[in-house]
Amino acid sequence: MKKIIYLTFFLFSLSGFSQNTIEKIKEYLSSNAKIKALGLTSNDINDLVIVNEFSSEFTKINNYHVKQRVNGIEIINSDSNFLMKNEEVYAGGEDFYGNISSKINTATPALQITEAFTSALSKLNAPQVNNVTLIESNGFKYKLTNGTLNQDPIKAQLVYFYTAINTLRLGWNFEFYTQDTKNLWNVVIDAVDGKILQKYDLVISCSFENDANHKHEKEVSNAFSKCFFNEKLNPTTTALAPAIGNYRVYPSNIESPNHGSRQLISTSGNITASPYGWHDTNGNDAVEYTITRGNNVYAQEDINGNNGTGASPNGTASLTFDYTYDGTGVAASTYTNAATTNLFYMNNIMHDVYYQYGFNEANKNFQQNNYGRGGTAGDSVIAEAQDGSGTNNANFATPADGGQPRMQMYLWTNGPAPTLTINSPASIAGAYSITDNGFSPGHVAVPASPGLTRNLVLYNDGTPDTSDACTAATNAAALNGNIVVIRRGSCSFAIKAKAAQNAGAVAVIIVNNVAGGAPGMSGADATITIPVVSVTQTNGEAIIAAMANGTVTVNGNLTAAAGTFVNSDGDFDNGIVAHEYGHGISTRLSGNCLGGSAEQMGEGWSDWFWLMLQIKATDNGTESKGIGTFATQQPTTGVGIRSYPYSTDRAKNPFTFASSNTQAAPHGIGSVWCTILWDLTWAYIDKYGYSADVYNGTSGNNKVMRLVLDAIKIDGCDPTYISGRDALIAADQATTGGQNYCMIWKVFAERGMGTGASSEDLLDTTDQIEDFTQPAPGPNCTLGINYFENQDMVSIYPNPSNGLVTIKIEKFSGKLNLQVIDINGRVVYTANDTDFNTEKTLNLNHLQSGMYVIKISGDDLNYIKKIILN
Repeated sequence: MKKIIYLTFFLFSLSGFSQNTIEKIKEYLSSNAKIKALGLTSNDINDLVIVNEFSSEFTKINNYHVKQRVNGIEIINSDSNFLMKNEEVYAGGEDFYGNISSKINTATPALQITEAFTSALSKLNAPQVNNVTLIESNGFKYKLTNGTLNQDPIKAQLVYFYTAINTLRLGWNFEFYTQDTKNLWNVVIDAVDGKILQKYDLVISCSFENDANHKHEKEVSNAFSKCFFNEKLNPTTTALAPAIGNYRVYPSNIESPNHGSRQLISTSGNITASPYGWHDTNGNDAVEYTITRGNNVYAQEDINGNNGTGASPNGTASLTFDYTYDGTGVAASTYTNAATTNLFYMNNIMHDVYYQYGFNEANKNFQQNNYGRGGTAGDSVIAEAQDGSGTNNANFATPADGGQPRMQMYLWTNGPAPTLTINSPASIAGAYSITDNGFSPGHVAVPASPGLTRNLVLYNDGTPDTSDACTAATNAAALNGNIVVIRRGSCSFAIKAKAAQNAGAVAVIIVNNVAGGAPGMSGADATITIPVVSVTQTNGEAIIAAMANGTVTVNGNLTAAAGTFVNSDGDFDNGIVAHEYGHGISTRLSGNCLGGSAEQMGEGWSDWFWLMLQIKATDNGTESKGIGTFATQQPTTGVGIRSYPYSTDRAKNPFTFASSNTQAAPHGIGSVWCTILWDLTWAYIDKYGYSADVYNGTSGNNKVMRLVLDAIKIDGCDPTYISGRDALIAADQATTGGQNYCMIWKVFAERGMGTGASSEDLLDTTDQIEDFTQPAPGPNCTLGINYFENQDMVSIYPNPSNGLVTIKIEKFSGKLNLQVIDINGRVVYTANDTDFNTEKTLNLNHLQSGMYVIKISGDDLNYIKKIILN
């Protein structure tokens, strides 16, 4: 199991940078009793290299991902995350290996670099590459030609790989796009016998399924300490007036066409994150591109699916991108420019917003030009609209800093939901909302009008739960030729459908087993030949109750939705765009090494990155939030492509930590993590309020966005749910001194991640142990709102004032003592035990001009503010 980041931050004397970071790390390893107990010798820590660096202006923590080396050759899976504060190391080293010099098999590769690469292609069943030649070498790192992909050379490195039998095998590590560009492989090949030691695909493919049959390549650990391409840039001055573009899009807090209307938005982006606007690349005032291309993203269509250079809309000198979109009933080719514009806009929004919370140049963000602010440039996002290489999907590939990521957005073929009409009995007659399945293969459309009319019969398999269709039916004769009703249960939707089909069902209705919308259903079984739909728990149980009468026949009709449907376009689903971009954020901030943990927190982070943008002042945490309801053509009240909606209401989303043991990897497991982060978000909003200003706000939503990004940096490689929880607590400790310690623990404990919870083996997704115990209150534990420690909730304005002064305290109602004190220390105004409800205006016109102090005191409140009266 990954070693836990613990929470206490020690104070160190400031010694300055008289020693370099590596020497400080070695000193820490040599003197720390816990690390010495792991059996590390001086030889094990003699040759270390920093492969990633991160920092945070909020936590003041510097993170260093460090690998061990043997004779200058990196041990690729020895990454340990060292944390420094006040110029001293206080954590790290738990993941290093001991006695490494005695465990190496050889120092000389039997397979040379091109032989090893050919072997890798063969074992990956990847297309062969002709005439691979060496074009660059730097120590043990190399670059090779990659066939027709001139802009994407093969990166290679000679490494050691620590095996399960405690040996170090010399290997070749390759990172390369396949010739069809569908995979970005990172693979380690044994340099002696050519066997695959490790492989990951950096193309994170998000078909948004939650079934156990879905396969998802893990995110990858980065084997390269620095990217080979390193553009050197001189610092530049900020543009005074970056060019303003005009984009007809769905605003960034509107999820999709089903959630709101398109607007013509005029913007040059955020001045801090995009100082020269969205169409610049060289740091001068004039724009370099009038198409949907700039420093942060190059958006283009890829209708033919070849990852080549596609068409981009041209806004001309006025940068006006105003194109029509006629909805899901017309061919996608009629609105490609509109789709590409929305994709360009949303990528820029994700760049600019999360820049504010620490995903900047120094922390490996995506920019073509880093404007002298650190990091490696040349890695703006390539965003491909209406990608023709697939459907019902989206993906994001994230090479290391300096390598250009690629986002691929697809068209979706799920049509509008069909309708269930109950004809009899009269007590339940009427139309019911249902959700179609997303089986691929195996989807069978509900027939068009007049549809399919049959009796409804409840499935019985004789084994509790007797109606979940996880085993063969005992009442097959009754099911034959009818529409079969099944309760949702432990086995997959495809298994249920096939069991009913085997019993002679002509269609299946699956009843949700929790409150909320009808469940989205994914799966893959090409032998399924009948329609399969779902209904809500409330409606489904009402139908089942009517059947239970025994003397009543329930008869119904299934009919496809009326109207023309061609496809829905993922480019207009801002939630999916944000989710994909979010993979890039979490992958980069973790050092491109999330792949060793099977818990797949990356999927949860990605959902959460979107959810944070769509919050509105009128929202509350108990509402249901689905993901991908437009892409799957569900109503906005649907659950979308997750098992449950995101909600703080346990009746709507019952997930606890133990749920991750039964949820499919990666999306199901990730949605458990996002559920807890969503609870945490609303705990912060309840405590600190909400701000619609996602760039400069200081309210609860802003605070938790900063906290989560800082925690990803602290957590480092191969995180687990438990280390992720501890990283959040550590980030709060570093930033606020632990003002939110109890609140964070309470949120996690209530979802089963209390003090006794454990992730166990990070490679096993079924062994998590939950616990609901909260820690005892400590010195940094503030159970209620402490306004003295959270002074950004108190505001006094205007200041300077002409005599009327307003005091505003968010969410405070009660008794307060108010005093105004002049510069000589005299109390010139007093209001003791005065009633206060959010705000109060004082009339100080009787006082002379000058400087005064306003003192506010009461329960959990002791606040002092200087004011000037004119």
